[in-house]
Amino acid sequence: MYKFRDSRIYPFVRNISRKIEKGIKRIVNMNRFNNGSAEIKKYKNFYEGRRCFIIGNGPSLTVKDLEKIKAHGEISIASNSIYNLFGVTEWRPDIYTVHDFQEIKKTREKISAVECELKIIAMSAAGRIYDIDRAVLIRLIEPCEPVQFSDDISRCVYDGGTVTYVSIQCAAYMGFREIILLGVDHSFAREQTKDGRITVRNEIKNHFQNYQTENFWGNGQKDEEAVVFPLDFATDAFIAAKNYTDEHGIRILNATRGGKLEVFERIDFDSLFNAE
Repeated sequence: MYKFRDSRIYPFVRNISRKIEKGIKRIVNMNRFNNGSAEIKKYKNFYEGRRCFIIGNGPSLTVKDLEKIKAHGEISIASNSIYNLFGVTEWRPDIYTVHDFQEIKKTREKISAVECELKIIAMSAAGRIYDIDRAVLIRLIEPCEPVQFSDDISRCVYDGGTVTYVSIQCAAYMGFREIILLGVDHSFAREQTKDGRITVRNEIKNHFQNYQTENFWGNGQKDEEAVVFPLDFATDAFIAAKNYTDEHGIRILNATRGGKLEVFERIDFDSLFNAE
């Protein structure tokens, strides 16, 4: 029996149909970003001149450091499954971000339950859109080279291979003039370089303690082992962030305890509070 799937023109037809499907989704979904755009504009330069902490989920992150941020009334931006720490700390992020489609798809109920001042969900107009309770939906532009940095997140943010890059774009738009990175280890068990080579180091933890076991996406270590970090692309994104912020009078400092991120000036986390 003849099967069209086996024909030579099937791949061509399938490719065209996928492009048409994506085009239709873009048109339909763009309307869903309008409300988010209007809402996020309220935060343009809202925190003018202040500093914030962008919290990564790396293995160096400690509850003690989060408690210090809370004790000093610092503004913090956190993301993804940071809620897995809520049971052991009273600290909560002021702003919560997420942009990974699989994270949103698999944990949207947990994301909906996060309590914070502002919840930002960045999604591609070409894909499926999930509704998240009390969230501002903004448009995510899929990875491109060279990496772009958005000066207006009400229009879009750019994917830089890590949610930290989305958070930096948000912080710059909101007027923060000093951005402190914490727990951004920039190191994963599986990393991919520009040439496509994947390096595997099973001794490396991707995330803070217990995150990558029973709590990760709710599906255990198997999911975590599938994560491949685009190391070179993410590094280029951080360089793009540094270039933009340097040109606009914004200072980014890396207070992560260890890790491999050397794009930004290092600073000792505890020294940020010694004078207070």
